[in-house]
Amino acid sequence: MSFCILLGFGRINAKAQALDADAVLTKVLETDQLLPLLIDAAIKNSPQVKMGANAVDVAVANLKVNKNAIYSGASILSSYSYGTNYSAVNNPNGGLNNTNTFTTAQSGFYSLGAGLQLSLVNVINRKHIIKAGQAQINIAQAQQENLNLVIKQEVIRQYQEFKLAKKLLTLSANSLQASQSNHMIAEKQFLQGQITIEQVSGVLTNYNGAKAAYETALNKFQTVYMQLETYAGVNLTTLLQQFK
Repeated sequence: MSFCILLGFGRINAKAQALDADAVLTKVLETDQLLPLLIDAAIKNSPQVKMGANAVDVAVANLKVNKNAIYSGASILSSYSYGTNYSAVNNPNGGLNNTNTFTTAQSGFYSLGAGLQLSLVNVINRKHIIKAGQAQINIAQAQQENLNLVIKQEVIRQYQEFKLAKKLLTLSANSLQASQSNHMIAEKQFLQGQITIEQVSGVLTNYNGAKAAYETALNKFQTVYMQLETYAGVNLTTLLQQFK
């Protein structure tokens, strides 16, 4: 009877493939090559990290709005008017007393100008508003960095639980295999009259205990496996393929 840890949480008929998969997992866990990949994946796929990135973007946008707020008081004024235009011209018939005469004409006039109206309070507070906006960006960025650190720590914790569960499952599998062998030998010896019924019962009790321990270890391994997959947002079976 072979007790191999399968990455897909099931038994397969090809024993060589199962042993190969278990060997890859064992090697990867011993070298911790998987840990950096899990940390990167967890940070990349975390909804909280995405929300934090959006918070930084909002803070940056608000700062730009505050910087441009001074231009809200700017205005461009234009007008058009129509009226009489008075002008002085030289009178060629004026003789020695060459005098100027006035002429009138109807015409239109365009005017264009720019203005800037700012309240004194806005001018004084603009520096502080911009400073507060920059502080909001710094806070959002610091929160993002802290979140990345929290995720990293959680991945490490779950990864360590995963390693422990793998070792305990391997020990339980070996113990179960040994108990099964002892049980088979004890039954044969009992049929041959070499041991008593009490001795067979003791071996059977140990065998049942080993089976229960194995099932408990297997359940724990499967649980931490799925939790780590869910938290990191990756398929561990697929991720382990690159280490073969």
